[in-house]
Amino acid sequence: MTIAIFKLYANKIGGTEKAVQSLVSILNQNRYANECYAAVDVKEVQNSDDKCITLYNYESFLKKNKLKFYINYYLFLFHNIQKKQLIISTDIATSSLLMLANLMRFTRLNIICWEHYPFEKNSRIWQKIFKYLIFLNKKSVIVCNSTEEKKKFSFHNKIEVIPNSIKRTLYNQLYIEKEKLDLIYIGRIVKDKGVERLIDAIISFPGDKKHTLHIVGGGDELEYLKKKYAQIKEIIFYGPIINIEKFLEKNDVFVSGSYFECFPVTILEAMSHGLPIISMDTSGGTRSVISDSGGGYVCENKIEFHEKLSIFENSTVRAEHGKAGRSYVNKNYSDSIIGSKWIRLIENELTMKSE
Repeated sequence: MTIAIFKLYANKIGGTEKAVQSLVSILNQNRYANECYAAVDVKEVQNSDDKCITLYNYESFLKKNKLKFYINYYLFLFHNIQKKQLIISTDIATSSLLMLANLMRFTRLNIICWEHYPFEKNSRIWQKIFKYLIFLNKKSVIVCNSTEEKKKFSFHNKIEVIPNSIKRTLYNQLYIEKEKLDLIYIGRIVKDKGVERLIDAIISFPGDKKHTLHIVGGGDELEYLKKKYAQIKEIIFYGPIINIEKFLEKNDVFVSGSYFECFPVTILEAMSHGLPIISMDTSGGTRSVISDSGGGYVCENKIEFHEKLSIFENSTVRAEHGKAGRSYVNKNYSDSIIGSKWIRLIENELTMKSE
């Protein structure tokens, strides 16, 4: 018997994908047989999900209308939940379709709805569908990344808070006094991530000093932004890259223009490398992490962003915040701490199923 993980996308760069890889590693270490399924192979990276069973490649997915896609996805889920001990899903839509398949099969599968996206950002239709189906699937568990997100699921009584684990790094960040800083953003290049407003904040930095922004990631807005800022030498695009460690090691400050993050994985990864943070995301997840850690600043607007960037021109201040952030991540998000929470939940669910 097997634990199955269902997600929307395979071979994609993003926080959810990193979290799934980490969970698979935890399951393997504890000798739980597991399989991974995805609706669409996005192919942003080559075969990081080489063992993942997928429904569509990206080209065929683009040709489908939404109704046909969800019907076929439901049938895919309906077929693949057979002979599974436990189901883990990573988004509201997949969780809803799995709970429906569970009801239609008259099975008693335990489903863990592992949410990575702010609940209120889902469409109202999916919110209503999810609420209705989880009411019918009372044994299902919702797993949130933070206590802030947990509050949004008050309509259900089985909720766990398990953050994503962050790998500990042995690299010692060098906090060198520099005339111009190297800033790094790593993540999706899409509207929600606010990359354009981040670039605008940096190129409008007052005075003659021009700091360099290195942008790592892919997405819908990548080509548009590359074209728009092609003449500005301080803005450098690298495209989607799996091995981000070398970028975190070579830069001075991690910056983000994101509008909201359910759980700021990349910010925490940057903290684990000792980088201080400046974020324009004032939502609960990012604000609480930065506030609790002392690892940087959250800015309400462009003027505040400029003020905090000026503060980080001082290498001593960068070191103070960078070391605080690193210490916080190591104490709260290690593989062993997060792994033990997952194993405790999984063992509890498997015990309940056998009763």
